[in-house]
Amino acid sequence: MNDDLYLTARGRRIHGWTEIQVTLRADGFPNNFDIAMSSIDPATKGAVIAAAGDPCTVHLGADQVISGYIDEDLGGGDARGQGLSLTGRGKCQDLADCGAEWETGQLIGGNALTIAQKLASYYGIEVALANGAAAGPTVPSWALNYGETAAAIVQRLAQNAGLLAYEDAQGRLALAQVGTVRAGSGIVYGENVERWQIANSMHERFSEVVCSSLSMDTLGDIEGGNFFHTERDPNVARHRRRYVFLAEVAEDAQEFTIRRAKWEVARRAGRSTVVSVQVDSWRDSAGKLWTPNTMVPVSLPGNRLGTNELVLAEVTFRRGAEGTHANLVLMPREAFTIEPINLLPTSTAELKGPEQ
Repeated sequence: MNDDLYLTARGRRIHGWTEIQVTLRADGFPNNFDIAMSSIDPATKGAVIAAAGDPCTVHLGADQVISGYIDEDLGGGDARGQGLSLTGRGKCQDLADCGAEWETGQLIGGNALTIAQKLASYYGIEVALANGAAAGPTVPSWALNYGETAAAIVQRLAQNAGLLAYEDAQGRLALAQVGTVRAGSGIVYGENVERWQIANSMHERFSEVVCSSLSMDTLGDIEGGNFFHTERDPNVARHRRRYVFLAEVAEDAQEFTIRRAKWEVARRAGRSTVVSVQVDSWRDSAGKLWTPNTMVPVSLPGNRLGTNELVLAEVTFRRGAEGTHANLVLMPREAFTIEPINLLPTSTAELKGPEQ
């Protein structure tokens, strides 16, 4: 398979790029590219073949990986010829850069899918459910903060629905479950690994996390009281306690407090191990490009995790003077545990008192 990079802009399919860096990610958006060629085809006779602001698509071989815009073009050269460098990002850059638009300034009803579709429609961006994801629960109404980006709102909605929000190859905003797709092959020392690093950290991990919701019923109008829940990390040997006080509580404050405590422990444990690998190909053994939010088997010396299957969080495809490589960042599934949030900060549940 010819894994050249093809950029399409202004009706022209441009290849011959000698410096390539394309990054795709599962934890946020947009995706981005940074490419360059050392000489421009003399047949263009000085014509502008691609420029900042142009819509474009990026393919690696036959596979489209980005649909977006060129952010910057940089031309130059010397007496022997001229070159061109381009940087750009996917369509979802507009959700990350620009303010959210909504006629009334207040969201009323809807779910993660329908609200994201409305916010994205102002910028001509489609929203799609991926990996078997559901649209999530109906959310309560809440006022938009002036100047808040659409991306910030979408991320809150995705969290509320237990989903990841990232950009797909068509420039759509994808709302997806974590790690429901598996790669055709894995990362194997002695086969496709050129270099690797496994970072294990105990920083920001605690033997126990005590999460508490404090009653907002200062005037006695709402039944309730203070509630405490403790979650423990069995892999933290010495005593390290952390207190988390919730400024916002849900209608079922106890359930929300318990979920938040579990998230604190799981997320910190998951993010404590990060595997960084450089492999010798842009594709797995099945010929598929390495794709974020896929489960990848990992067999490396020094892997102390209880599992050898990790989630691909980010991939960067590179080509240059040093050859063709893919740089992968992988983490345990727990690293992508979705933070429980509450879109309606009030409490009407009857609290049962402190847990022992």
